[in-house]
Amino acid sequence: MHPPDGPNTQRALSIDIIRGFALICMVVIHFMIYFGNAAAMNTWLYFSFNHLLGDWGASGFLMIMGISQVLSGRKQTGLNNSILFKRAIIRGVFIFSAGLLMLALAWGPHKIWQWDILTLMGFATVVLFFCRCLPSWSILLIAALIAVCTPFLRGQLAVAPIWNNILMPVPVISSYFPGILFDPVGELKMVWSAKDIVQGFLFTGEFPVFPWLLFPLAGFVLGRRMVEQKTQRDLPWLLLLGIVLISLGMGLGYAGSLRTGVSIISGYIVPLCFYPDSFSMIICQLGISIFIISILYYLYDIRRTYNRKTGIFAGIFTYISRSALTFYFLHYMLIGWPLAIIYVFSGKYYIYNLMGALHAFACGLAAVGLLGLGLKIWEKRGSKYKLEWFLAALTRRFAST
Repeated sequence: MHPPDGPNTQRALSIDIIRGFALICMVVIHFMIYFGNAAAMNTWLYFSFNHLLGDWGASGFLMIMGISQVLSGRKQTGLNNSILFKRAIIRGVFIFSAGLLMLALAWGPHKIWQWDILTLMGFATVVLFFCRCLPSWSILLIAALIAVCTPFLRGQLAVAPIWNNILMPVPVISSYFPGILFDPVGELKMVWSAKDIVQGFLFTGEFPVFPWLLFPLAGFVLGRRMVEQKTQRDLPWLLLLGIVLISLGMGLGYAGSLRTGVSIISGYIVPLCFYPDSFSMIICQLGISIFIISILYYLYDIRRTYNRKTGIFAGIFTYISRSALTFYFLHYMLIGWPLAIIYVFSGKYYIYNLMGALHAFACGLAAVGLLGLGLKIWEKRGSKYKLEWFLAALTRRFAST
């Protein structure tokens, strides 16, 4: 038995598996959200993917991003800070720009200030570079402050009224636990003004800095423990911490559902809500991510032997993980472009209102298969002009040793 975070190991298998799994789930979830109609929203299938998987998947994906920064950093030991800083800037700016381009191509230029997860990841890449110089306790303190200060800032900086009257109880679960989980009724308006753009980036976008930056920060600290080979020793405490945070988040959500007139945006004892991420949801997401990542790292990495073969699904997830940026970028084209084509011929824009839950689910699975097959063919032809290829080329050109 040999832990994979020794000096001769290049990758942590569990991290690739979780990243690939999260990507595939996100594709299916997005197809169900953007294609699913009102009837679809009232099904367990829609609820299970959109909330049971989706509400955790985004936070887990961002934590994996923080862990990956540490794991990839150990392969760059010996490089001077100037080269490392250039690489962080190139990677951060490239991912940030890819996020804006993706939104423009999928939905039109008026949607680029929607602030998808890629723009947050680009910004977090640069932030995490500077975290290399900080002790782990201070990074965790910053993450905790982000979680605690976000509701307060949203209330004090007058951004809370933006969400007024557009949050509603989520169907299906509300039949059993009324008022415990909320969703926005519609999208926030995209306004081309400096104030609204900055406000969206920091607070009101789909993945704003506050509070979503805390997940890459927490992942960065967890990645350090992996590299230092301390995760096995930490495992009981990590699992206990995950359970405590999940219980606390669910408890706050349930207590919030019993209160009338509570502000989901600026309160603390509040119902669960993904957009905007409520305080109870933040705590719950962090606990689920810590618990799942710790368990899978133990199973696939700490207990893994070098001659142990991975299963078929683990192999698929790992394969998708290697082209994560291209995979995520292209799946939005498969959603946005068909909706645009239907609009051209029918005059109706069927976003959020195209088909039932089963059909939307089938479209999501078909998209996963199409993207996987396309990447396989692309790889056989040298993987040239994938987003990862462009990023590697830019790094060699401007930050080569």
